[in-house]
Amino acid sequence: MGMSKKSYIFKSIVVGDGAVGKTSLVMMFTEQKFQNQYIMTIGSNFALKLIPSEILSTKAKEYPDVRLQLWDLAGQPHFKAVRHPFYKGSSGIIYVYDVTRPDTLEHLNGWRDEILKQVVPTTPCIVLANKIDMKNERKVSEKEGRALATAFGAGGYFETSAKDGVNVNIGFQTLARLIVDITPPED
Repeated sequence: MGMSKKSYIFKSIVVGDGAVGKTSLVMMFTEQKFQNQYIMTIGSNFALKLIPSEILSTKAKEYPDVRLQLWDLAGQPHFKAVRHPFYKGSSGIIYVYDVTRPDTLEHLNGWRDEILKQVVPTTPCIVLANKIDMKNERKVSEKEGRALATAFGAGGYFETSAKDGVNVNIGFQTLARLIVDITPPED
């Protein structure tokens, strides 16, 4: 039986305030690398990552080749005007905040409002509480982060460290699984 391998590419946006670690998380997930110095994203970065089908639950056979197309969007307020077109057509949303900066958690509400003007509310999303390696500077509790994830109807909440790689893979892979679970395979 000569079945052609179908390729699925799911666009996912990575959002949150500047310097919360969006680019570092994407780099750690796609390249297993951590960038030590902070480089501000101008507009957006773009990365593709193949998701091994065996982690995509029961539908693995129907989705032999799934890639997450990650759009890492600039977080600074002055980029707000250019972000809107990037949201369109997103299959998944990754909200990121920095556990050492409570305002970055609060601001996710504004990010969500901005995104929901372009994307349907049922779009799968996850919340990443980043920089948990900075234990002494932590100001946002896991309870507060989970409460926000619940309010957003997120399909997952993960405490991450882009620096150490903690929970990075499982976070992005969970989003891929959530997307696959609601996407019917094409015939």
